[in-house]
Amino acid sequence: MKKHLLPLALLFSGISPAQALDVGDISSFMNSDSSTLSKTIQNSTDSGRLINIRLERLSSPLDDGQVIAMDKPDELLLTPASLLLPAQASEVIRFFYKGPADEKERYYRIVWFLSGPQ
Repeated sequence: MKKHLLPLALLFSGISPAQALDVGDISSFMNSDSSTLSKTIQNSTDSGRLINIRLERLSSPLDDGQVIAMDKPDELLLTPASLLLPAQASEVIRFFYKGPADEKERYYRIVWFLSGPQ
């Protein structure tokens, strides 16, 4: 099987640097021979943070990319989708690709939301 890349466009909305939540690199890639990806997020503040995570499929990773429907609801899964991250702590978020095993590149946005007092 010819290798291809499945880019995950990690365009973070809802988080500013002042809130001290580090979600790592802005883009990550999942090769065609893999179906999982892990990202570590870190809370460097002195208070806990409630974090909710949502996935969106994009038509393109460029600025004009539009949110489009996934081929099936479980095309890309993540765990945990919501977590309470204590002060000065980190957590690994895992993504599982369950979509078609073809040569088509797919693009996703991971949206991180902070809930509660900032």
